[in-house]
Amino acid sequence: MSEDLQNDSEKWESICCRCGRCCYEKVDFEGRIYYTELPCEFLDTETNLCRVYTERDVKRPGCVRLTDEILPKGIMPADCPYVSDIDNYPAPTLLDDGDPEET
Repeated sequence: MSEDLQNDSEKWESICCRCGRCCYEKVDFEGRIYYTELPCEFLDTETNLCRVYTERDVKRPGCVRLTDEILPKGIMPADCPYVSDIDNYPAPTLLDDGDPEET
């Protein structure tokens, strides 16, 4: 992604497919990201949209705004349009039972 694209918020937002999966809780275990089946408290699970989108990083300090530096870190689903062109993308894995060592 280019910085020019990020600066054009309308184009940047148009890339999102509105699946909402990026808004589920994640766990970092030994440098690997796992996602859970627990949605963020601000995710509207019917529309898959954030109810506090413009204030999301204030209302929820752990919410990360996407940048070229953040995207390769493996926090977005593998089929997310934001990461589709990243070679060897380390997509998060579903944390089935709460124990990353057994996943």
